[in-house]
Amino acid sequence: MKKAVLFIMTLALLTILAACGEDAAKGDDKNNEKQQDQQEQQQQQQQPPKVEVTDKEKVKEDKVVVSVNGTDITGKKYNSVYAQTKMMMSQYGQDVSDTKKIKDMTISALVEQEILKQDAKDKGIKVTEEEVQSAFEKDKSSTKGDFNKVLEQNHFTEESYKEQVELRLIVEKYANETLDIKVTDKEVQDYYDKILEQQEKAPEEQKQEVPKLKELEDQIRQQLKVQEEQKLLQKRVNELKDKAEIKTMI
Repeated sequence: MKKAVLFIMTLALLTILAACGEDAAKGDDKNNEKQQDQQEQQQQQQQPPKVEVTDKEKVKEDKVVVSVNGTDITGKKYNSVYAQTKMMMSQYGQDVSDTKKIKDMTISALVEQEILKQDAKDKGIKVTEEEVQSAFEKDKSSTKGDFNKVLEQNHFTEESYKEQVELRLIVEKYANETLDIKVTDKEVQDYYDKILEQQEKAPEEQKQEVPKLKELEDQIRQQLKVQEEQKLLQKRVNELKDKAEIKTMI
């Protein structure tokens, strides 16, 4: 099984905001609003059942579950990340009855997050409390409905959510300051051509009009940049992990 779980928590944040009505990207207003309404209806119809975490799956909050280069990670954080991992697996249609698999993915995620944070610290990359609070308030204001209820439904406390906001900001700074990523015009064109090809092959009732490349270029370029960032960051973390001292206690 691939261990590409470094970004499971930042993906969880994005999933929550999208599912709870975060404003769609700006573009052709009427078309975007129509598509957003359709997507929201589909999400409501396809919403997976609430994922529960039993007491048997949890560990004591003060128990050390894994140590990374001498830094202990306790059950309090493990339980939070475990719940998020289980929820994300469920949303992607994966079997959540295999609790050992969820545990292993959770440990891997915790190790990868800690390794990246340690390397960021060594490189002088910092995120302030003010930056975390500002990003938290922005997420909160962009989410429709009762934000606290949204957090609870998605197995977050305000504290654990802010921890993942901090991780998201660290990842962003780390990528910006340590990775040199350039997306070529050819890569953008190739990606756009694949979109056109997919629409050509789609059933007639599912076909949609594809905007001109000029309208999608910025979005495509950003998407390709994110994909390359994730690939390079995962490679970096794997290299750091090979050199790290990791002790698992559960």
